[in-house]
Amino acid sequence: MGMYIPRHFEERDAERLLSLMTRHAFAVLVTMGEDGAPFATHLPFLVERDATGELRLLAHMALPNPQWRAFPAERDALVIFQGPHAYVSPTWYTTGSQVPTWNYATVHAYGRPRIIESRDEVLRILRDTAARYESGNAQPWTMEQSQEYVNRLLGGIVAFDLRVTRLEGKFKLSQNKGEADRKAVISALERSPFPGDGELAALMRSREEPG
Repeated sequence: MGMYIPRHFEERDAERLLSLMTRHAFAVLVTMGEDGAPFATHLPFLVERDATGELRLLAHMALPNPQWRAFPAERDALVIFQGPHAYVSPTWYTTGSQVPTWNYATVHAYGRPRIIESRDEVLRILRDTAARYESGNAQPWTMEQSQEYVNRLLGGIVAFDLRVTRLEGKFKLSQNKGEADRKAVISALERSPFPGDGELAALMRSREEPG
């Protein structure tokens, strides 16, 4: 089981998949509960490769969140990374009768989450997560500035590591349209006032340009 991906929308390039996951690292962790019902949590992830090249996803959640209690069940979890997406109007096309659609890029990662017991590793995850999102600030906050408070909070979180065993990428970027229509969609997205449309246009354009 997995995601429905028509052949022309399938993305297998590992670097493109990794780039999307890293850029859009606020993702959705989906697991199955003992009752067979899905459970989802939205979390910021660290996307890393270890010394062997294995892809790892690291995150933490609140201790009262019951999702982590399912981790020892040795079932695969799903992490959904949603990349740029946008509405595509039929008025943008240059040819024939068309209908509205939606272009988007997404990656699904599968693996079994493992609770991290090491206090040092939990602190490392918290430190690296904060550092990533503080990097754009003129005076970035560091964990050391609130170390005593952070130490008190450690008992209220659960950190985990998911080693990725399978990746699926679906980049629906008008590949089923002709070149003229694809370029027309790119131009319309570049002119769009909606946040995110420009990023989708850039992703589409990168596939049109050689190299």
